[in-house]
Amino acid sequence: MTEPTPLSESRIVEIDSGRLRGRADRGLLTFRGIPYGQPASGANRFLAPQPVVPWSGVRDALELGHPSFQDNPDYAVWLDPMPPDEDCLVLNVWAPDGGRALPVMVWIHGGGYTFGSGGAPLYDGGNLARAGEVVVVSINHRLQAFGFTDLTAYGPEFADTGNAGLLDVQAAVAWVRRNIAAFGGDPGNITLFGQSGGGAKISMLMAMPSARGLFQKAIVQSGSVTRVRTPDEAAAQTERLFHHLGLPPGDVAALRALPARALLEGGNRIIAEATGVGNPVLAYAPTADGRILPPAPWIHAAPAAAAGIPLMTGITRDETVIYLSEATRSALASGGEAVLIDAIIEATTTRSPDRAEIAALLPDYRAAMPRATAEELVVQMSTDVGFWRGVLDQADLHAGSGAPVFAYRCDWRTPCFGGRWAPHSIEIPFVMGHPVYGTAWDGTDTEADRAAADPDNARLRVGQEMQAAWLHFARTGNPSAPGLAWPAYDRATRQTMIFDRHTRVESDPRGEFRRRITSGTKPDA
Repeated sequence: MTEPTPLSESRIVEIDSGRLRGRADRGLLTFRGIPYGQPASGANRFLAPQPVVPWSGVRDALELGHPSFQDNPDYAVWLDPMPPDEDCLVLNVWAPDGGRALPVMVWIHGGGYTFGSGGAPLYDGGNLARAGEVVVVSINHRLQAFGFTDLTAYGPEFADTGNAGLLDVQAAVAWVRRNIAAFGGDPGNITLFGQSGGGAKISMLMAMPSARGLFQKAIVQSGSVTRVRTPDEAAAQTERLFHHLGLPPGDVAALRALPARALLEGGNRIIAEATGVGNPVLAYAPTADGRILPPAPWIHAAPAAAAGIPLMTGITRDETVIYLSEATRSALASGGEAVLIDAIIEATTTRSPDRAEIAALLPDYRAAMPRATAEELVVQMSTDVGFWRGVLDQADLHAGSGAPVFAYRCDWRTPCFGGRWAPHSIEIPFVMGHPVYGTAWDGTDTEADRAAADPDNARLRVGQEMQAAWLHFARTGNPSAPGLAWPAYDRATRQTMIFDRHTRVESDPRGEFRRRITSGTKPDA
């Protein structure tokens, strides 16, 4: 009698640095904590990622690797269970067992350039891989001062230090291109997808000449953010770091010898003083050095390195509602115009709008939204200025270059916020196939609770529509799926897919607001 196949068994694959042992479970291969670079500590601290030293024998890839060193208590629910460490250049792979030449989707986590982890439970790619017959990869990379301390002034060996964290992402994608066939993936069909800071990193990789050809398609979710540092800004930030740490300026040896905790605290001081860059997680950012990154990427034109890359880009309807503190909400209840403007600036996390700009826009928004509460005005304006304007700019520039562009907005109102809002991150559970997790739904609710609140299963339909569109885009460069015809975006019609209980296409959605926030910035505004 034949013994039944166990539900979970080990599986060994061979990659360019050696053999790996992962798991095969119910038709899915899972490999975790695979190194794509050496530990970035000691002599490797701040440097561009160094190649993995090949190993002999079989290396276990059964547990998650470490996320980058970080302090993040408010974000703990999203993080993987592994402690942070400088040995963080690792990635995870989920692949259908027996697949051949499957599309590859590489997830870049959010958290700006300061926190986050590809090992967060929400980012588990197993459901997505199973649903779409795709290979899913998530990565960790250096963040904060570990990934973005520019030491260029102190010797040619430090030429890449201002963008080390971004070069980590590039190295991970290069690893995927070299090795993903061993897991059943097609190295010629790689899609990068990421949300918030992950989308911003993808936008930057699209601008990097050295990343050209490593991937074929890009999905930028609430991440059309062009925040970069000039070389002068990066150098000044490094000088402040030396000061905060009590080190002589330019004493790189002492900086590299610091305990990781001390360096992190120095970076925290940089973040704490960053009152002029909007969201403090953007205090650290890549450096537009003219070599790794061109000056002002995505400002006046689509980067040359991005030519022809199909792009999906979009936002959620109420991105910024999660950034309003309780104190701000209380102040809005009784405050005047000055309090309103302060709240809009506080919630505009991806850029630091000029106070005069917000004051000038406010009467137009009030006239267009006469019944809106103060909170609704704040969320609408800060979402438009902080997120939507970036999507419009990126979509306009890329479509203008002749590349295929597809725009979306997710309007699903989650019960987690009283059924009123579609906040930042709401689409991630849908795309990843976790529709009862996190922002899309309170995962502590029972099935009976969910059935009572959502009797027609609209949540599941929205999730299926979004996931199918993402998968079709990864396969073909076009997100149109059966039952979901998604036209390309252009500057004449601005057709946008609106994901909601009744998913639909709208031409130039909320055009009256678009004209207000882009007036004077585009030829056809």
